[in-house]
Formats: sequence, C-alpha cells, structure tokens
Amino acid sequence: MENQNNTIPTGLNYKQFYKELGHLLYAVSCTDGKVRKQEVEALREFVLKELAPFEPTSDSSGMNQAFYTQFEFDDIAEKQESASEVFSQFLNYLKKNAPSINSHLKTAIITSVEKVADAYKKTNKLEREMINNLKQEIKAL
Repeated sequence: MENQNNTIPTGLNYKQFYKELGHLLYAVSCTDGKVRKQEVEALREFVLKELAPFEPTSDSSGMNQAFYTQFEFDDIAEKQESASEVFSQFLNYLKKNAPSINSHLKTAIITSVEKVADAYKKTNKLEREMINNLKQEIKAL
C-alpha cells in the first residue's frame, strides 16, 4: 500500500480494514462451498508480496497490519461461516467506511479477490458473480 500522493487515507482503522478484507477473501474462495489449498496459497502470497511491503502501520506488538488479512481468513474458514453472509457484512463495512476507501484501496480489494478466485481452476461462475457485485458496489462508493 504505497504512501504516495496521499494514497493512505487518514482516519481508517487499518487493523479492521485488513480483517474485513480477510473476510471478503474467504467469502470469494468459499462461494463453491469449499476453500481450496490453492486459494489459501494465493491469499498468503498476495499479503506477503503485495500488501505487507507497502503497509506502513503495525499493531502494538510491531506486526505489520496487513497480516490480519490472512489471520482473519484462516479464522473464519475454520468457523465455516456462510460465504453470502460474510460477503454482505463486507459490503456493509465498505458502505460505512466509504469516505476512507480511496481508489488505491479499491484497487487492492479488487486485485486481491481476483487473484484468490483465479487460483483454483480459474474463476468460476459463482465467484465471478460475487466479484461483479463487489465491483458495482465499489463503483457506487
């Protein structure tokens, strides 16, 4: 998450943002009823290579906050929550925090869901529908 040209919005709780992103990625990967190993690997690679290197914030223990994406994904996958309910909760989070979700974060959200969805036998119909719905919601912000 590069900090150039004011790309890091102030007032956003990054820990919560990354938790919510983890929930969203779970919802996308679980639309077909099962989280695949390849989807988990794609998530971890995205966090490690594309989120964490550019995230300037850390929690009280010094951990880069981008890793909350992965922790929350793992936690919610263990609970086996409904993908549609988790997705709806993410959309509510987006709407509630719309002023703080700038174009940089919107791009990161879309890129992450597309990478996770494409990790196992490419993006399926249910994942595509969810991603298209997400894109429409983001565009409306």
